[in-house]
Amino acid sequence: MSIPFNRFLCAGLMLLGLLTGAYAQQPRSSFPSKAVQTVVPNEPGGGLDLVARLLAKGLASSLAQAVVVVNRSGASGNIGTASVARAEPDGYTLLLTGIGHLVSPLLHSRAGYEPLKDFEPIAKIATAPNVLVVHESLKGMSLAQLLDDPRSRSAGIAFASAGYGHSSHLAAEVFMARTGARWLHVPYRGTGPASRALIAGEVQLMFIPAGSVKTLLATGTAHALAVAHPQRLESLPATPTFAELGIRGAEFSQWYGLFAPAGTPGSVTTLLQDAVASFLADNTVRRQLESLGLEPSTMGKDEFTAFLGAEAKRLGALVKSERVEGALN
Repeated sequence: MSIPFNRFLCAGLMLLGLLTGAYAQQPRSSFPSKAVQTVVPNEPGGGLDLVARLLAKGLASSLAQAVVVVNRSGASGNIGTASVARAEPDGYTLLLTGIGHLVSPLLHSRAGYEPLKDFEPIAKIATAPNVLVVHESLKGMSLAQLLDDPRSRSAGIAFASAGYGHSSHLAAEVFMARTGARWLHVPYRGTGPASRALIAGEVQLMFIPAGSVKTLLATGTAHALAVAHPQRLESLPATPTFAELGIRGAEFSQWYGLFAPAGTPGSVTTLLQDAVASFLADNTVRRQLESLGLEPSTMGKDEFTAFLGAEAKRLGALVKSERVEGALN
């Protein structure tokens, strides 16, 4: 016996209504239902740490949950970074890091993580151009005079870095490749020790991310000579760029980005991306970042992922260059 079509249709609509009601009763994602932890793989007080604490405050407001900054330094940032790679991919453990995220595995075979495989990029937060800073003993020299000094071509001038492969090291290597300078590299364990060495006159110059330069310049014994960036910085309006001084192709910047462990659900990373975008859209926040010498970014996770792929290739070629690889072997 056939079932009348109208009865069949009514039954189907009733079933659809039951399924729709059941779906509507399913709880929405509760993320975040507890505090979110942001790991910084550096010591407290540096430019990355300052950005992390600004970001934590902004994210806490957007997410309506506490966001806690945890400094987990050591092994060139590998300890903190690897700990996030191993964390539960649920959005409650994040990583705020910089260019060393890509460089460290190129220098250390046991870094403990793979930068492009073990993490979900969320957003690029800011760019920190490097600034060439000199000790007061070189204060009276222009950049052209510094490069003409015979010591510049015979390792008679020493530069500090925060360690092999750090932004401060690679910026100097790019500059030397463009100008023919041959300065002596003296690596330290972090930006703080390198800055103190410059203040004490142990070295004559260093490249330092703009986020940390104000603290160094405040000592009065260090002076900004030029900016490794296409434009002058709002925080250092009187300091010229390399291009203004006739040196092109020597720009090199640090960057800061937010990551989650690989496998974190897309709904969570999208929510976090939107929270970062809200944070960076605040004019007060932008002014705070700019006052630190940083340029706020607008890269969400898709654009940031593409940026990281290109950056990994660029940095890989730089680290494998004759000067850098030779210094490491």
